[in-house]
Amino acid sequence: MVLLDVSATGEENVIETNPTKEMKDLEYRKKQLKKLQNEVVDLEDISGAISITDLTFNDFKIELMEYMKTKRKTLDEAPSGMYAVAKIDESISDIVKPGVIFTLRQVKGKEQSKEQNPLFPYYMVYISDDGEVQLSFLHAKKILDYYKKLCSGKNEVLKELVEEFNKETNDGRKMEYYSDLLEASIENLIGKKQDIGVASLFSKGGTTMQKSLFDGIEDFELITFLVLKS
Repeated sequence: MVLLDVSATGEENVIETNPTKEMKDLEYRKKQLKKLQNEVVDLEDISGAISITDLTFNDFKIELMEYMKTKRKTLDEAPSGMYAVAKIDESISDIVKPGVIFTLRQVKGKEQSKEQNPLFPYYMVYISDDGEVQLSFLHAKKILDYYKKLCSGKNEVLKELVEEFNKETNDGRKMEYYSDLLEASIENLIGKKQDIGVASLFSKGGTTMQKSLFDGIEDFELITFLVLKS
């Protein structure tokens, strides 16, 4: 995966990751889902079996730890607001639409537990170009699967797609379209957090609704965004 750090002068610096292996989780899960839709099967009979890492973030944590052994300084010094442009692979074009994956960090407001959001204080939202949120932070594992499928092993800047992005945004000067998508993503995120808060009222000890639950757009900062092009 390659991230472009755009400086105030317009200069682009390439920050390159070092993925260790290519991932085929999405095709694998599609195969499982299609089989489950058509018949009742024993989980042990599903081709490839189900790994416990399918249900956790362990595989991502392991790769991050390996990356940090040699690239910790790069991560620590990476500025917020970096972006990359990725091409949607044909193998997942039926489930992944052109759009943006935003990574945000909550800087104030009511905190969530790891049970509510394992990535807290970070949130990921995948929104398509038509403004519809395809996956909220409640589906962070699937978003990361998409991210890995789209970016793992891609060690060169896709110049044609970057040029297309620069043309439509006037080299990053006209970002209103993406700002609207970001605002819609945060509004969805806030709504989902409120839903969780309301649900907690019906659990043991959850008897009050704090005003701080209703966080605003200003409670989040943009860390990175991945533009998805077909």
